[in-house]
Amino acid sequence: MKILTQFKIKHRYFFFLSLFLSLSCVSKNSTDPYKEGIFATPNGDEIKVTLALSESDQQRGLSGLRPSDFSKDQGMLFYSLEDDLRSFWMPDTYFDLDIFFLDKDFKIIDVDRKVPHYIGKEFPERIPRTRTVYARHVFEMRADSEIAKNLKVNDQLIWKFQVSPSQIESKIRQLQ
Repeated sequence: MKILTQFKIKHRYFFFLSLFLSLSCVSKNSTDPYKEGIFATPNGDEIKVTLALSESDQQRGLSGLRPSDFSKDQGMLFYSLEDDLRSFWMPDTYFDLDIFFLDKDFKIIDVDRKVPHYIGKEFPERIPRTRTVYARHVFEMRADSEIAKNLKVNDQLIWKFQVSPSQIESKIRQLQ
């Protein structure tokens, strides 16, 4: 009887251990649909997109990320609810950026190429800035990305996220 009880305890232990490990693998592989998604380009390339929705996410942007932390097939989308004059600066960045100004439908209306990186935040007057463009959203990619190099004005980025733009807009309103 004692051997059978020990067997049952060991069996339960392994069952719960394997259940825990499988659940932790699932959670690591799943993404928050309000943080990440995909843009498809007219060429059929796919870009992994990180969404900057909150004010703090937008202020932080890509600051502090090194090239090894942000691959050439990634971009950051600064999602806005209204069209406005947009100008970006690059404090504490470690790689040059291509900045795409988008309309409400994610069509590229202007591009500022190879905006220089600037390590640190001191001397704000030296930190590179984009020109000012009237746009809804702003999308950043590494300037050394082949995908970014192929994007141009009038290209339509295709929204392939798990959530719709209207769901994103509701989320932004909740964050305000």
